[in-house]
Amino acid sequence: MAVEHQDRWSFLVNFVKHPLRNASVAPSSRIAARNMLRGLDVDALTHVVELGPGTGSFTRELHERLPQDCKVLIIELDPGYVARLQEQYGDRFEIVQASAHELDDLVHERGWPKVDLIVSGLPFTLPPEVRKSLWSVLQGRTDKGTTYRWFTYMPPIMKWYYRQFDLHLVRRVWANLPPMWIYSVN
Repeated sequence: MAVEHQDRWSFLVNFVKHPLRNASVAPSSRIAARNMLRGLDVDALTHVVELGPGTGSFTRELHERLPQDCKVLIIELDPGYVARLQEQYGDRFEIVQASAHELDDLVHERGWPKVDLIVSGLPFTLPPEVRKSLWSVLQGRTDKGTTYRWFTYMPPIMKWYYRQFDLHLVRRVWANLPPMWIYSVN
């Protein structure tokens, strides 16, 4: 319970410091994390990337559910989050401090043949130059069959930002505070 309290406090502090980068005042709920993977054949995944995990709400679910031999790359910009994620999940996952738009370079450096799933906790309010580059990378990945999963608290605005993607609603999670909508491409 102490870790959850620390995660909430850390998340709130980061929201106050960086409201456009940390777009919520609280980490996603356990119910939201479970729903992020809903409908996926988790046992068949071999290469997974998580973008902007923050305190690791989705990371915890990935850690518990992915096969032991699945390669997982966690990309986080905030050094404080990186250190905590390394401590909690570094036994199986590779955690790097980098910007999400460097995804292709990071995957290439590891020699991965593909990425099966990208899970994102990033807000759509990214700086325009980062967003444009990242959207291009995500479009290239999803065109090759990668599933991209993310959530939003504001679907109408998010849909405008993601208008180039063939997205579909996976689930509404009313039990999360604030309520979230989970979307997927592929």
